[in-house]
Amino acid sequence: MAIVAASPLRVWSVLTDFAGHESWKPFIQLAGEAIESGEATYSFRIGGLEKPMTSEATIIRFEKPVVFAWTAGVAKMLLFEERYELADDPGGTQVRHSVRFSGLFSRPLMALMRRKIQASLVTADRCLERHLRRLATQPIARPRPVSSNHASRRARKRR
Repeated sequence: MAIVAASPLRVWSVLTDFAGHESWKPFIQLAGEAIESGEATYSFRIGGLEKPMTSEATIIRFEKPVVFAWTAGVAKMLLFEERYELADDPGGTQVRHSVRFSGLFSRPLMALMRRKIQASLVTADRCLERHLRRLATQPIARPRPVSSNHASRRARKRR
């Protein structure tokens, strides 16, 4: 579990913005629409492979801004669930990030890769925290006020 200095809604927004994942978590990507029961594409890089591995994923929990989880893999053979649970904290948000495997090959995989999987969760959490800190230092984009001269020109164009 990690505590990040951002509101649960802000953390939720970053986690569910699939298009923005590349800017903070380049080794794991989700693409598609972030909705309950939605289908997504899950891409990840293993070791020194040049191209990422890709699998279909299903979003199984989408409770804003509390739980976001998806599964990927092949049912009964090797299926994994990646989950983010968010809770309000005086310091920001408690983030519990976990992965759970099921299926015939889950035990052998966990025996072989437990440390790597745990390290990837820690790395992803650090990347998330760093990205949230970076976002907090960026000025909020505000719409520019429209001058009355500009507004009247627009009105003339419409006529």
